[in-house]
This record gives sequence, C-alpha cells and structure tokens, in this order.
Amino acid sequence: MPLNAGEIAKISKTAITAYGKNKPIDQINVERPLLDILVPKAKDLVSGPDGWTINVFKANDGNGQYYSGNGKVTYNSRNPNELAKYNHTNFHDGFVLNEDELFRNGIKVNDDIGKSTATKSEVIQLTNMLESQFMALEEGAKDFIHAALWLDGSQYADAVPGIDALVSTTPSSGTIGGIPASNAYWQNIARTGLGTTLAVLLDAMEQSKRDIIRRKGRFTHIFVGSAFYDALRNAVIAANVTQITYGGGSKLNIDMATDTIKFDGIPLTYVPDFDTNFGLSAPTIPWTKRCYFLNLNQAADTGVVLRAAKEDFMKMRYPGRPIDQYTYHFAMTAKWGIGVGKRNSNAVLAIA
Repeated sequence: MPLNAGEIAKISKTAITAYGKNKPIDQINVERPLLDILVPKAKDLVSGPDGWTINVFKANDGNGQYYSGNGKVTYNSRNPNELAKYNHTNFHDGFVLNEDELFRNGIKVNDDIGKSTATKSEVIQLTNMLESQFMALEEGAKDFIHAALWLDGSQYADAVPGIDALVSTTPSSGTIGGIPASNAYWQNIARTGLGTTLAVLLDAMEQSKRDIIRRKGRFTHIFVGSAFYDALRNAVIAANVTQITYGGGSKLNIDMATDTIKFDGIPLTYVPDFDTNFGLSAPTIPWTKRCYFLNLNQAADTGVVLRAAKEDFMKMRYPGRPIDQYTYHFAMTAKWGIGVGKRNSNAVLAIA
C-alpha cells in the first residue's frame, strides 16, 4: 500500500534512531579534533544587535608617581575595557528524495491523509534508504563546520572568521572582533618560516610558551599538520633523543611507530584536514606546515570559544513538500559563532 507525506516524515524520524544504532561502516571520513573538543563544551549562543561580545581588559592606564611633602600629584581618566564583538552564522545542508526514486526502491506514495497504509517492507526499505542519507548529511555537516572553525572566513560570503583569523600568521593585520589587530595587546604569537632542526623548532616552541605565560595566558591543546609533525619527529630522531628500556627478558621487542610526541606535557594532535588544505587551494603557508598552541578553555571566554544555539545545532529539519514538486526534503541546520577573548594566549608556528 502507498505511503502518504505524514507517514514519510514519521518514518524518517524513526530512521534517525535506527541510524544512530546501526551506522553504515565509514570508509572516507577523517578525524575532526577541534570540532570534537569545542562542541561538547560550547556555550549557548545569545546574540544581540551587535552579535555576541566578550569583555576584554586592555590596559591598566597606570599613573603612578613619586611625591614628597606637600608636592602635588595628578589623577587620570582610565578606559581599561574593550568589547570584542563577534557574529554568528547559519549553516544548512540537505537532501531530497523524489517519488520516482522512492518507487524504484519499492515505495509507493500517495496524498491520502489518515490511518497508516504502509506495508512492513516499505517501512524497512525507506528506513534503509534514509540511514545512509542521514550519515552522508551528518558527516558532511561536520566536515563543513570543522573546516569553518579553522578557516579565516574569506572563503564564503556569510562565513565567520575561524582560527586562521583569530590566531593569525600575520597577527597585527586586520580587525578581529571589532578591535584593530594593530593594538599590541590584541595580537597572537606567530613564528613562521622556521628551519627543521631540533634546536630551531624547540627554541620557537619554548619562546612561544614563554610569550604566552608572560601575558598570564595558557594553552591547553597543540594541533599540527603532518609536515610539521614529521619535521619535529625526525629532528628528535636525528638528535638521538631516544631511550630503550630492556627488562632483561628473553626477547627485545622494538616498536618503530611513534606513540606520542608531547610538548610541556601536551600531546601534539594531528589534524588530517591540514594535509588537504580543507579541499581548497593552499594558502601562503600551507596548513600541513603549521602548529597551533591554542587555549580552548571556554569556561571564562579567555581562549577560543564556540557559541552554539542549543536548540539549533546539527538540528534535523523536515521542510514541507513544495506545491510544484513531488519531492520530500530533509535538512540539517546549525547556528553558531566562534571568537576569542585573549588572542595573546594562542600561538601559531610554521616551518618554511
């Protein structure tokens, strides 16, 4: 018996549950570490006429002075605060099924309204069709948003600036959050064009760490592309900074793979999308050559923070059937924004 539009929508919602329990085996998607870290701790997006804001303390405006006896002292006016203003963006992705496509898969559709008339086989067939469609929709959305979190926002008309702008390889350029990056307090640390010897790489990493600490900052995560990772790994091997522990057993097992490279106790996390430049043309400094020290502490907006609308992030939508097409639409939307409250507690390094 045929399905009607209401039944298709109902079965589609049930199919989401089935999809979550029995996802098709993924062959192509890669890890998205930044997305996985930021989303679970994202703050709720509450936006006003100026977008959403972070209060920034920019200067003490000190007026300290010596005096003696009845000598005169002076007072000054102070303006220690600035507001960093960020906008949110809206994301949509969706797919469509038409009645011919459904018919070829053994599913008939009519316009009747009322008691369900779908056969068990039709329900199962539609559910099976939708599971892979939902997977493609969800994974594609994650790919898009993960890339958007990293890119500078210039790639798309309505995009918001991501890490490439917030933690820039040219930190004194442009305007970030409505504050000119020419202000020294509003600049991230950047060291690019680095050589690949251990001394050069460690020196750059240690100096960047001290630059962050000096400004009462901290970094919580390190992200790298494969070229930077390999350069550091090979530099460590070339310097023979290794250790073999042999417990005296009958056999010595040697595992040639690198388990973990850490700096200051923080593991270097490889970002696969860096190797493909997110499917775009390579920028002046290719992503694979970069290393980021990021403060992802979202508790007090001091680091890079994600604001996401709790009721509209990776949300499934079921738009009604258009009056001039016999089609059924399924969509996923997200409303979110990314910002930073303390640029100078983040750093970007890159090899030449």
